[in-house]
Amino acid sequence: MTPDPVRLRITAAAAATTLAVLVVAAAALTLAFARSQAGAADDLARARVADLAARAEQGRVPTLVTDVGDDGFAQVVAGDRVEGASASLGASPPVTDWRPPTGDTAVRDLDDVPDDDETEDYRVWATTVAGPDGPVTVYVGTAHETVAESVRRLVASLAVGLPLLMVVSTLLLWLLVGRVLRPVHQSHRRQQEFVADAAHELQSPLASYRAQLEVALREDRPGEWEHTARDLLAESDRMERLVRDLLFLARDEHSSAAPATLVDLDDVVLEEVARLRPGTTVQVDTSAVTAAPVRGHRGDLGRLVGNLLANAARHAERQVVVSCGVGPDGAVELAVADDGPGIDPGDRDRVFERFWRADAARSDTGSTGLGLSIVRAVAERHGGSVRAADRPGGARFEVRLPAA
Repeated sequence: MTPDPVRLRITAAAAATTLAVLVVAAAALTLAFARSQAGAADDLARARVADLAARAEQGRVPTLVTDVGDDGFAQVVAGDRVEGASASLGASPPVTDWRPPTGDTAVRDLDDVPDDDETEDYRVWATTVAGPDGPVTVYVGTAHETVAESVRRLVASLAVGLPLLMVVSTLLLWLLVGRVLRPVHQSHRRQQEFVADAAHELQSPLASYRAQLEVALREDRPGEWEHTARDLLAESDRMERLVRDLLFLARDEHSSAAPATLVDLDDVVLEEVARLRPGTTVQVDTSAVTAAPVRGHRGDLGRLVGNLLANAARHAERQVVVSCGVGPDGAVELAVADDGPGIDPGDRDRVFERFWRADAARSDTGSTGLGLSIVRAVAERHGGSVRAADRPGGARFEVRLPAA
C-alpha cells in the first residue's frame, strides 16, 4: 500500500523539528556538563590549595601530598625548594616560576607538567602564604584531559542514544500522525462517497428528463406534451427532495447542538400524521401518543417524525402504529412500526447509511435514500439516538431523546 503523502510530510517535518530540538538540547547539555565538571574540579582544587596553605603557614607540609586525585597534582614550593609534592611529580623541580602575590589565590593553565613518564596540560590553582621561613607557594592542578574525557564519554553516549531516540520518536510520530489524520481521512472519504452517491442519484432523474424530452421532440406529437410535462414535474419533485435532503445533511455536519427551545413532541407527531394521511391508504394508529416534552428545533424534529412516518407508510401493508411518551427512565421515547416485510437483522444498522438500499422487499422506491440518515442526524444533534428494533411481522424504529 502506498504511504499517505500527507502523513509522510507531516511526520518528516515533525521528525526534523524533533531532531533540531534534540541536537540543540544535546549541545546545551554537553556545554552545561563540561562547565559543571570544570566547576567541580575547580572547587576541589581550591579546597585542597586552602588546606595545604594552612599547613604551610604552620610549617607542617607533608613530603608526599595525597588526596589530589589520579589526574591531579600538588606541589608546595618555598623559594626554589620543593617541600612537598604528589606522587605523580616525584622529585621534579618546581612546575613553574609563577608566584601569586602573598595572600592571593589565582588560576592559570600550565602545559607540559610532568606526570609520571609523561606530561599533561593542567588547570592550576595557586596561592602564596607566609611560612615560618618565608613565602611558600602551593600549587594544585587538575588535568584538562579529566574534564575532556568525561565530556567525550557523554558525547559518545549521546551519539548512540540520539539516533535510537530519533528512531523511536519518529515511529511514535508516524503512529500519532496516523491516528490524528484518521478522522480527517475518514471524513474526506465519507465526503467523496457522499458526493459520488449524490451525483449518481441526481443522474437518474436528469437522464429521465433528457430521455423524455428527446422522445417528445423526435415524435413531435403535440398531444403528448401534457403527459411529458407531468412526468417531468414528478422527476423534478424527486430531484428537489433529493437536493433538499442533501443540503440538510450538509448543514447538519457543520451544526452545533440544537437550540434549547421547548417542543411538545406529541404535537409534532400528530401534525405529521395529519399531513401524511391524505396521501396514503395505510391506517395510522396514534392511540399511544402521549405528552412528550423535549428541547430542540421544532422544524428538525418534524422532519425526523415525517421521515419515519413516510418510510413506514411506504413499506406497510395495512397499518402504521405510532407511540410517543416519557419512558420509565425519564427519556422521551418515540416508536414508529409498520406491518411490512421487516428488516433483515444484518441490515438494522446499515439502514441509516446514506443512499443505502435494502432488498427488493423494502426497496425505497420513490424515496431519496436519505430519510433515515436524516432521522439519525437529527436524533444525535438533539442528544438522542435511533435504532431499528426487533419486531415480528414488520419493522419498528425507536427514537430516544432527553426529556425537557
